[in-house]
Amino acid sequence: MSQSSQSNNLSPSVWIVAIVVFAQALALVVNAVLTIADPGSQQLPGTAIFFLVFLYLLGAVWLTGAGLGVIRGKAWPRGALIVIEVLAVIVSISYFQLGEPVLGIALALSGAVVLIGLFTPALNEHLVQRRSSTGG
Repeated sequence: MSQSSQSNNLSPSVWIVAIVVFAQALALVVNAVLTIADPGSQQLPGTAIFFLVFLYLLGAVWLTGAGLGVIRGKAWPRGALIVIEVLAVIVSISYFQLGEPVLGIALALSGAVVLIGLFTPALNEHLVQRRSSTGG
């Protein structure tokens, strides 16, 4: 089966998980840009701003790689995404406590969608099928 025909046959749960993960990566890139552009963040030392932007971009690259791994049927993104999404749900609690319910709901819902999607039968079948077709 060719790669293009296989990508057309992916189940909706694979696409939903990948799209939500890509949206989270995009949100981290936007956060990095806003950290640089926000005059309020200029109160931080330059090294702190650099490190914060570096962490945002590193997270975005990691999430993008995990999303591509899910689409390609690799096994490794499942563990990485479970850790990231559990942390996202935990962090969402602090947004509720800080009086930012919209951000808290967005983070909690996106984390829950990915966590639930990772254990759907269609995604499991996609990962098993890819693993058995590659011989490893």
